[in-house]
Amino acid sequence: MRITLARTPRTYLAAALALRTEDGRPTAVPALDRTGTHRWPRRIAARLCLPRATAPPGTATVADARAVLAGTARPGHLVIALAGEDDPFAFPAAVFALAKRAALVLAGDPDAVLTAAGKSPDAHHLTLVGPTDRLGFALTTALRHRHPGPALGVLCADTPDRLADLVLKTLVHPAVPAGRDALLAPLLKGTEPLTQGRLTVYPQDALDPAAFAAPAGAAATGPEPPLLRVLSLITHGSEDYLRLTSHDILCGLTPDPAEQAAARATTHTLPACMRGDDCVHPDARRLDPATVPAQIVFVNACLTLKFGTQLFGRHNRFTVARRFLDGWAGTYIASPLLKDGTPAENLLFHHLLDEGLTVGEAVREVNGALRAWGIDAPEILVIGDPEARYTDPAAPAPAPAPAGTVTVTERAGGARITFHRTMPARTRVPLRDPALRAAHRAGRLRITADTPFGGRLPVYATSAVLNGTPHVIVLGFQDRPLTGTRTSRTLTVTDGARSTEADRIVRAVERYENLASLDIRLDKTRSVLADAANSLPAVARRARAGISELTQSEPLAKATGRILGNCARLDRHLLATLLRLTETREYHFVEAYRPAYAVRAVDSPHGRCRYCGEPQHRYHSAHVLRPWLTRQLLSCPLCGATQDTEDESVRLTLAGEARLDPERPAELTAVIDNDGEEPLDVLLGARITRGRAYGFGFRLDPDTLRVDPGTTGRARLTITTGTPLIRHAMLLRLYAVGMGRIDFAGRELWFR
Repeated sequence: MRITLARTPRTYLAAALALRTEDGRPTAVPALDRTGTHRWPRRIAARLCLPRATAPPGTATVADARAVLAGTARPGHLVIALAGEDDPFAFPAAVFALAKRAALVLAGDPDAVLTAAGKSPDAHHLTLVGPTDRLGFALTTALRHRHPGPALGVLCADTPDRLADLVLKTLVHPAVPAGRDALLAPLLKGTEPLTQGRLTVYPQDALDPAAFAAPAGAAATGPEPPLLRVLSLITHGSEDYLRLTSHDILCGLTPDPAEQAAARATTHTLPACMRGDDCVHPDARRLDPATVPAQIVFVNACLTLKFGTQLFGRHNRFTVARRFLDGWAGTYIASPLLKDGTPAENLLFHHLLDEGLTVGEAVREVNGALRAWGIDAPEILVIGDPEARYTDPAAPAPAPAPAGTVTVTERAGGARITFHRTMPARTRVPLRDPALRAAHRAGRLRITADTPFGGRLPVYATSAVLNGTPHVIVLGFQDRPLTGTRTSRTLTVTDGARSTEADRIVRAVERYENLASLDIRLDKTRSVLADAANSLPAVARRARAGISELTQSEPLAKATGRILGNCARLDRHLLATLLRLTETREYHFVEAYRPAYAVRAVDSPHGRCRYCGEPQHRYHSAHVLRPWLTRQLLSCPLCGATQDTEDESVRLTLAGEARLDPERPAELTAVIDNDGEEPLDVLLGARITRGRAYGFGFRLDPDTLRVDPGTTGRARLTITTGTPLIRHAMLLRLYAVGMGRIDFAGRELWFR
């Protein structure tokens, strides 16, 4: 493959029209830079040992490209450009479509995008192309909701030249994929890297961030680190940073002075460092995402995917997503929403790429796993080419598992998978039974451990479609020998959830609680119920984690075993009592809630955020053991969580200007709407995250409210503060508590 350098959009497009393809892949890819610098095309050519050439004289229009594609485009890939024919952003879109031999449609507005997608029912991949300020999550969510068939990708940038660079990278990288993957997992305990095949995992005490990124603003010295195919992370973060260690962050601040000046002129919600204060993490070493040498970046953290709209102004000047794409990355994959996250997402993505799935197909399967696990909203999105494959099509497919380590027994409506002597890091087992395939398609397939798996490192299970066939996939960090008295472990695959010991306990507790209404008095009931009630939060957390993480089955078995032992003793007492009564007279028979709740459904979008106007999303969650206990979380890609209630009957709003001033108090109004059928008696309280160190004070007038059905209650919230050394954004949290009910509202506050 050759990189052809062009300086005008028409020459750039003429070069694309002149290129040949072999086996559906272009033999050369043009690059556009009107200054003639071609910084990233030259660096990529040098790194991948690709020849460069200057584009020959020539001119072409987008209409020329569309005319060619009208007769040669494949039906499997649809490219929709948010641009007109004379728009400079249409030229990179046309180059991408020509290279992919994809149908190209120009759409002037979001409605036209949705209409065009509806007219291509055979498309397996769909790529949306345009400037970041014309894109938004309302559009991508609507596309995925109305047209769920195609795997979606987005190509976007703030200038046509940067968009052309992104098109170049997303076309060149799959042709020359790097040989290694890395998973940075500072949330995973461990002191040594874990290597299996091409993937190396770096737990918290084995991670040296400087080996993957250069300090922000530092001049490059010495040889660059090896190029990675995939760099994936699971960590804490936000749109403008990712935390790697307690002393290292990946910082999204652009180093471009012109863009910084533009931000100061147009944006009032700037990071603290742009207002003359220090970094919100003043003791951390700031690393530049643009220096990370990776072809694909997969980020498992909160709120780390942004388009044009963000809290810190437009054009993504301060997002880690934009900084990764400003550098080596040709594909960036993340979620715009709040996340719990599990390493299983990262491991599954690495595995599916190795299996030969396209980027878009792999992300779709990861989203499906999130839905099945109940961990997060399935909103992971691809910035890049969704049809890109990062495997050699001539290479043999990975083996399902080492020979002799796995046996499979299928029967109608079920299967048993047994691991002998070794727990492989990766196992895939095809499902042949029609009932199990139907259960996978319907989202009812359940994979449970017959006996505890145990082990120090987690092992995860899910199902995914490989080569058109549903498979059970079991993933760990390394091959693990099965030692001790049990040298095998067995998984049961069924249509629907199996009854578990935790289910038995919950039903038993309810029966014991009902004994009094049956006029049965057991002197030991109270202690057994108290022990069970105290243990249920831990059981719920472990049962919820056990949906995906097989290693959680061991602590779950210990917790449930002790409760079941107490229940057995109570059962003996109960039987003796029943026998005695029959003989003597006529007788006829949340740490926080999230760890114990699973996401059951997501409304995407669900109206617009009351504070910033961005389309928001609603999570419907239910308790793992008592599914009639529910929570509803409103999540905004910009503001984060804005409301968290038990149901739809209560709405909380924090009205007023979200500005703090150390010179005078700030006043907001807490508004509570009660649409339920019963009165709401609540105590009110408010706090700000990390506010104690800055001398915050809060006064609510009144601090107790009775809100009758169909009415609204209000309380004035007065906030006072000292003068923080770093005036970064603060999250205000309002709690309304009554009769065991906890409702929550959150809002970002900024200093003047």
